Amino acid sequence: MSLVYLGAILVSALGVGAIDARWRLALFRDAPRAIGAVLLTALLLLVLDLSAIATGNFRLGESPWMTSIEVLPHLPIEELAFITFLAYVSLVAIAGAERLLAARRRAEP
Repeated sequence: MSLVYLGAILVSALGVGAIDARWRLALFRDAPRAIGAVLLTALLLLVLDLSAIATGNFRLGESPWMTSIEVLPHLPIEELAFITFLAYVSLVAIAGAERLLAARRRAEP
């Protein structure tokens, strides 16, 4: 059992959280909306994952970096963390891109 992969996801999420906090892009701008968007997106991605598992497209592989803790058959706990991280990093990236584009439009003569 190894916590390396799960730990890497959590450290990465903390880094994205620091970026979010510094520029107030999502969670630190409007927490209820950001949490709702992340949860809704994560739920959609989880449904897609479960569908892929049910059809046999996704299987749990062996890796020395994973905890080997399965929430459901072929659904490791790291996948839930990654899905949530993916939703959050996407929200922060989109908010950051919108802010950059808005600043660029304001700066044009």
